[in-house]
Amino acid sequence: MNPIVETAIPIYDPTVEPEIETEDRTSRDGALTGKRIGLLWNSKVGADKLMRYILDELRADGADPDLAVELSKEYDTRPAKPEVYAEMAEKCDLAITAVGD
Repeated sequence: MNPIVETAIPIYDPTVEPEIETEDRTSRDGALTGKRIGLLWNSKVGADKLMRYILDELRADGADPDLAVELSKEYDTRPAKPEVYAEMAEKCDLAITAVGD
């Protein structure tokens, strides 16, 4: 008997194309002017500073910081409450989350 056949090891071909489901996505024009940007702070030290830096950078690309919506999680190790995600979906055109330490 051939020992290789008896102890078959599955071999995966990385060149196989994955099956990807397509979905309708919202159109994006690439402009930040007038967009409401949500900033989700995960409650870690330093992440708020990172988000403010990112907002300053986005301002240079046309974002209006007065339209920013600041949200936060109670704990850095847990998902935000469903109400936070609902508020984000209602009030924001895009969202940024940050981690920090």
